[in-house]
Amino acid sequence: MWNEQFWLPRNTTWNDFLELEQKGIRIPQLRDLIYVYPLAGILYIIRVLFEYYIARPIGRAFGIQDTHLRNSHVTRLGKFNESFWRFTFYFTMSIYGIIILQNKSWTWDTRHCWLNYPNHPLTDDIFWYYMIELANYWSLIFSQFIDVKRKDFWQMFIHHIATIALLSFSYMVNFVRIGTLVIVIHDCGDYWLEGGKMAKYARAQKICDTLFIIFAIVWFITRLCYYPYKVLYSTTFEELTILGSFPALYGFNGLLILLQILHYFWFYLICRVAISAFKAGKVEKDNRSDSDESDDESSNKNVDIDKYK
Repeated sequence: MWNEQFWLPRNTTWNDFLELEQKGIRIPQLRDLIYVYPLAGILYIIRVLFEYYIARPIGRAFGIQDTHLRNSHVTRLGKFNESFWRFTFYFTMSIYGIIILQNKSWTWDTRHCWLNYPNHPLTDDIFWYYMIELANYWSLIFSQFIDVKRKDFWQMFIHHIATIALLSFSYMVNFVRIGTLVIVIHDCGDYWLEGGKMAKYARAQKICDTLFIIFAIVWFITRLCYYPYKVLYSTTFEELTILGSFPALYGFNGLLILLQILHYFWFYLICRVAISAFKAGKVEKDNRSDSDESDDESSNKNVDIDKYK
């Protein structure tokens, strides 16, 4: 099952990992992933408490009503609470990721993701970065069935599964350096969107429009420029030049490409929202709508930001 010729680059064995550990160099171990599951449960509990004791009172202070939307069991305040939690989590993890990665060599030169492999010591800051992010995606897998259901439910489900597989594989074979770049790219755009949703629910339309524009720009730069031209280029060309090909790498790159396809799909929807918003004069509804329709104040012609990832 754990054949070295399948999972590892040439001239690398599991004994190399063991020898580094015996020398006192901390290396990712498969057993570390056991921390992810209790952390996922803890994250979910924190989310429930945050939404009830922090987001809910703040939402009410903004005048957001706890009333059901039209033809829906969902309330405007409930959707605000959900977005507030996601905004807080993604913003916090983005700041944390930027802080811990700003002085890492591979952040500025992706060849260092592969040079001197597998002697890439695992520091505490990277360890917890990985564990918390993996725990978050596992919690999203299950909470997705409880949260407001969206029309791109299965695209999001595939995205979460692919991300979990990518992070787990990269941790197992000590590809955590490239993994951290994938994580920070995905986190740094999401909180702009969630902030825009919060503004929408609070009926702060100008703030909503501004945050959506920033979100679209950040998405384009991070996921359509940096991700393919730095991350994908590094895993498909730099890795091959430095370490060489091995079977598991094809699966790894396949999942990275799958994420890029989803990026293009969602950017297409972002563009549709932008065009519709330009015609309507404001960002109101989004083509990627929830299963539960929007409230009475939303017209059928507009496109609403609150239905986006």
